[in-house]
Amino acid sequence: MQQEISDMQDLLFLHNATSKIRNERWDHQRLNWEEHVIQLQHEGKFNNEYRMTLSTHGKLVRILDPILQRCEDKTPGSEPILVEHIIAIGLRVLAGGRTIDQRHIIGTSVSAAYNAVDDFLDAVNSAPELDIHLPKTVEQWQRIKHGFTNKSSDGIISGCCGALDGFFQRTNKPSKESVANVLSYYSGHYESYGVNCQACVTSDLQFIYFGVVSPGSTNDNISYPLASGLKEAFDNLPLGMYGLADAAYTLSERILIPYTGAGRLDPAQDAFNYYLSQLRIRVEMAFGRLVNKFRILSGKIEGSLDRVTAILTACARLHNFIIQEDGPFEVVSSEDMDSNTDASSSIAPFGMNYLPVVPDDSFVSYSGVSHTREAIVDYIRENDIGRPLHNIERKKREENMLLSVGGLEVDREFINPI
Repeated sequence: MQQEISDMQDLLFLHNATSKIRNERWDHQRLNWEEHVIQLQHEGKFNNEYRMTLSTHGKLVRILDPILQRCEDKTPGSEPILVEHIIAIGLRVLAGGRTIDQRHIIGTSVSAAYNAVDDFLDAVNSAPELDIHLPKTVEQWQRIKHGFTNKSSDGIISGCCGALDGFFQRTNKPSKESVANVLSYYSGHYESYGVNCQACVTSDLQFIYFGVVSPGSTNDNISYPLASGLKEAFDNLPLGMYGLADAAYTLSERILIPYTGAGRLDPAQDAFNYYLSQLRIRVEMAFGRLVNKFRILSGKIEGSLDRVTAILTACARLHNFIIQEDGPFEVVSSEDMDSNTDASSSIAPFGMNYLPVVPDDSFVSYSGVSHTREAIVDYIRENDIGRPLHNIERKKREENMLLSVGGLEVDREFINPI
């Protein structure tokens, strides 16, 4: 009996003590950034945790510092929330961490952590040094074309100035107050609400255009003209310069797409598909690395459509910045990444870890005319150029593998022909 009374007294004391603490402001102990960096460098983990090298991170701090300085004293406490803290929380959240968990690492309140993420996104998206630009001169387009020509076997596709594609980003169901047609954001294929993103990349996987342009049920052919300035930029290219896209876009002199249906039975047209895909795959690689690096994109982004757009835009801008500073290849070693980092999405087509835009009804090919495409095919036919033997064998293995899976129906347009 005496022990029970003692236990009750202890519980009452603990209750009163915690109640008193809750009524007082908690003085959070901030992460010592210098010690944190030394530890991560010693362990060889900095690149993994912050998605870039230390020197690139330092440059990012210098770029965002003038914008984020005003945020340091936003939360009262004995220690300010430094610019490095704000950037650390922002990068960790984009890399896939939960804001509620990151605040324990950095040492902030819950509200301060969420404010830090918002401040970080605003800073990244407003810094002019991180802007994504479409080329404005023929010389700039020529440099991009030269990069793609170097990637094309024997320079067969020599006029490519960009690889275009779209992908579907899953989101929450938007509110009726925020959009006119809620159902237009629903994709029956992915059984999720989302948005259509349109992008165009260079041969080194940098975005020269990235935008959230339409509701998730909108296909690429309709979304492409909605991408501000993108269609106009390609329409104004000199003849012989063009973008490459998949068959979801309309064929034209400025946008070349692969042959579909019976056209692929012609050896020269089939070879054209190979050489087109050899370059067009660069945009798929860019999407894959974008999602790989910023794992927040691999799931459903929470929040308003404005927040979704801010997150996607910030990821694309940082993607370019990291390539410009650290090079076009991943700076994070595969050994340090999570075991599922390189795995394709369970609901994405084969070989992809992002979600391509898929029409809800069926895959649709849009007809068009391109004398440029015909000229390339004529050159391939006249010089008896075909797919490389190793690619033919690989294609047969993939087709046999798919046919051997009983009851599995796969749209062959999404099987990478390379």
